[in-house]
Amino acid sequence: MIQGKVGSKNLIWKNTPRGKSGESTVEIDGREILVRWRRDDQGIWIETDRGVVGYDVRKSVNDDGQTEYLLHNRRREELISGVSFLKAGEEGDSSGAKKIKKGSKIKSQMPGKILRIHVKAGDTVKKGQSVMVMEAMKMENEIKSAQDGVVKEVKVAEGHAVETGAELMSFV
Repeated sequence: MIQGKVGSKNLIWKNTPRGKSGESTVEIDGREILVRWRRDDQGIWIETDRGVVGYDVRKSVNDDGQTEYLLHNRRREELISGVSFLKAGEEGDSSGAKKIKKGSKIKSQMPGKILRIHVKAGDTVKKGQSVMVMEAMKMENEIKSAQDGVVKEVKVAEGHAVETGAELMSFV
């Protein structure tokens, strides 16, 4: 059994998802539903009675040393950070997931080199707006803002090499 929070939803997986695909009963805020999943190289597709949704999943370790996941909804410009899960018998704070809000930061999800920066401190950005381009694994990756806001600080420059987890930008 695995339990945790994704956004405002409390989840309890009755059976731990294993393998490339499968199905399990999941309790979401007290309501049990059948969930089917299929994993791919970037994340997971989840099918419920309400439809199918895909998430790119990135694993990281927070400042407290706890494992967290960053979920990017493949169909909407929605980014959910701080997702954490507890295995049966574990205790701790699984309040975890929250939508990115003002005062947040953009961190590198993989090592790479900053090619272009489209904004500067003080610029107003809209959710989904491209803020920079990073080369990683011989591909150009567009980094978009997950929120409306004002850029507080750009912490990198064009040509800089960055590691996974490096802070790229912060918002006020």
